[in-house]
Amino acid sequence: MKNLKLFPKMFIQLFSVLGIIILLIHLLVFFIFPISYLEQRKEAITNRANEVSASMEGKSLIEIEKTLALYSKSSDIQAFVKNGAERQSVPVDANIPIDDTVPIDFDSKTNSMIIEEREIKTNTGERLSLLFISTADMQKEAKALSLQFLPYSLTISLLFSIVVSLVYAKVIKNNISEIKNETDKMIALNKEACLPVDTKDEVGELKAQINTLYRSLLQSIENVEKKNQEILRLEKLKYDFLKGASHELKTPLASLKIILENMQYNIGKYKDRDLYIGECIATVDSLSQNISQILSVSSLENLKEDEESLEIQPVLLSVLEKYEVLLQQKKLHLQNRLAEEKLYIGKPALKIILSNLLSNAVKYTEEGGSVDIYAKEGWLYVENSVPKRCAMNFDLNKENSNGLGLYIVSTLLNNYKIPYESLERDRKFVFRIQCLL
Repeated sequence: MKNLKLFPKMFIQLFSVLGIIILLIHLLVFFIFPISYLEQRKEAITNRANEVSASMEGKSLIEIEKTLALYSKSSDIQAFVKNGAERQSVPVDANIPIDDTVPIDFDSKTNSMIIEEREIKTNTGERLSLLFISTADMQKEAKALSLQFLPYSLTISLLFSIVVSLVYAKVIKNNISEIKNETDKMIALNKEACLPVDTKDEVGELKAQINTLYRSLLQSIENVEKKNQEILRLEKLKYDFLKGASHELKTPLASLKIILENMQYNIGKYKDRDLYIGECIATVDSLSQNISQILSVSSLENLKEDEESLEIQPVLLSVLEKYEVLLQQKKLHLQNRLAEEKLYIGKPALKIILSNLLSNAVKYTEEGGSVDIYAKEGWLYVENSVPKRCAMNFDLNKENSNGLGLYIVSTLLNNYKIPYESLERDRKFVFRIQCLL
């Protein structure tokens, strides 16, 4: 039974249950029917006794006896006149012998006798008692009668149970096969796989729950794929960033090595060690600053999805505090004309962007120059005056990029998909970023 497929197993189980119920019902009918049959027979004899006695009312004794004798021959009910000759009388107790004309099977243990007595008047006014006697093996007759229709009833019932079992097992099997076929598609991650829910019963609820579970699984897989793509993108971004920043470290390192080697062998002008030691220290400071900038974003902590609508002014003021000393040393004039402009970006990234833009402005602005920060027509502007034309280039494949700081700015803005632009006009370097309207 355990190794059977679902359809034959369901059919056998249902047919067995229905078959047992049908057999029990027919057995009850077989044993209960004789009792019911005996009651019906009593009622029939009572009705006949009433009819016959009513028809005998007012007739002569001879006519009554002839009519009753004729009725007894043509019917299974024996009719007698109680008052009359002794041989025609029938006793109702065990001490009086029963007339031979009453067909009683004394060998049967289930023999039944029904006696009905009616009183009538003859044409002379004499009162007579009529006895109506029916004796038969009622249980035997009832069983014989029931055996005439029970086989047909049993056969029809069994056929009906077969049909019901087949249909019900087929419906259950179809539902489960449908679930199996669709779940096979779901295992293959077919996005079109979906169980049709056309009922509100437990099967329909199960199908709806499987659909919900599968949609949740697809959503989770899609989220994981997006995360993987984001990780790959960030890894590539990190690689490109380090590749683009490498020349910012290689060039000063090469210069530093050349200076130190020339100083070691007292070659030419490098004999003036005090002068070139100062240049070496300046180069080391520049390298330290570049390394600090690289480390600030190389961990990618500032490149995660942390966007929010940020007001630029508060972040800018916190960054400006760090550049107050540098601005005073170079006697730069800073104008901050921002109001309530906003940018959709992560707060750490915005700090790095503003810090690098200000660092670049301070670095490349001549002494006594100006730095302007303002917003116009949906753009944030950072302008600084420059002593000569300076083309800003962010091409990673070239070694003439004008600063690691601006490259970091472009990298972060590209990560957050924020439009930006750099240009020169009227001896000013302009870097602008699109703000929220």
